[in-house]
Amino acid sequence: MTDIFQGDPKIDLTVEGSRLIFVGGQPVMDQGLENQALISLFTSKGWCGNSLFADVDQQIGSDFEKIASQPITRSMLIDLEKAAKKALEYPAFGKVDVIVRNPASTRLEVEITIAPPGKDIKTLLLSRNGLNWQLQATNPAYKRIQ
Repeated sequence: MTDIFQGDPKIDLTVEGSRLIFVGGQPVMDQGLENQALISLFTSKGWCGNSLFADVDQQIGSDFEKIASQPITRSMLIDLEKAAKKALEYPAFGKVDVIVRNPASTRLEVEITIAPPGKDIKTLLLSRNGLNWQLQATNPAYKRIQ
């Protein structure tokens, strides 16, 4: 078992933004790439924290959420896939594959496969129904809490 006290507090997506989950006073921890991917995807361009980084390569920001909130069209789905790939262009993520689906009128499904160098492949499944986002991941952080 992985040490439940190692890593970063796991970010959980909610309608209002994000939250941290605590079990018995201990935050659920993420030791993988889930947090990094969510931050890369859901931090908007122009984030004020970028002013703390002189190096432009350290700054973050993505159009992913902005594009995802547009009306669902074929071109929007293509743009969303491109935005996800661009947001995840970091060496830590390695090879990234993105599939965007629209199985129902207001529903979006984004499947992201991350193959970090020398590590196990991770699959993140993002689902938006209306305005709500949900994340499922292989080996999710909550399974590591006993």
